[in-house]
Amino acid sequence: MGENMSTTRRELKDAAKQSLRGNWGWAVIVFLINAIITWLLTASGHHIDSFYMNYDGNNVFFQILSPVGGILAWVADFISLSLAISFLHLRDSEDTTEEKPYVAAFSVFTENRFGPECINYVMTTIFTFLWTLLLIIPGIIKSYAYSMTPYIVSDMVASGKSVGATDGINASKELMNGHKMDLFIFDLSFIGWFILGSIPAGIGLLWVIPYYQTAKANFYRNLAGDQFLK
Repeated sequence: MGENMSTTRRELKDAAKQSLRGNWGWAVIVFLINAIITWLLTASGHHIDSFYMNYDGNNVFFQILSPVGGILAWVADFISLSLAISFLHLRDSEDTTEEKPYVAAFSVFTENRFGPECINYVMTTIFTFLWTLLLIIPGIIKSYAYSMTPYIVSDMVASGKSVGATDGINASKELMNGHKMDLFIFDLSFIGWFILGSIPAGIGLLWVIPYYQTAKANFYRNLAGDQFLK
């Protein structure tokens, strides 16, 4: 994959466009629902944080609020994993008739995925944070090493496997060995699209993010094949 990455990136993007053809409406609605919920949670977290930071007193209730903002932001990030899962399913089946958009927008909670995805995401957050304490660069490198975790956990759950707290993380590290730079360059190749999509008040992101998520799902499936589905 790494030897001819420019061609491969183009092929991954072309395949994403093919998967989205006839499914753009579904994809946009899935992203929009997910984005609204995650934005509300994140904005609420920021509001609580700012409220707490400006509070000067000994009220126990307000002291309890101190970690709530961060927790809400983490929950928002966790819910956003639904996009990775839903667009992987789109990539695999190219059939959106079986899953309603309002269900797909929260796919991290469906089909017995919640427990395995949640515990692996908790551990991913902890490990990435600890690596980032060393320096920013190691944290970024490890975030790429762990980046395939939600896809792998989804495949493992679909295969009926029992998924442990770090099974997805360990499998992702092994899968991404030698491919972290491939994914980094892949992400860089979308910067222009994200900038372009952000210009008209972010409206273009309704199409750019489904395109990116589907192409990234192609990256995963191209790299992993069906090894975690067996």
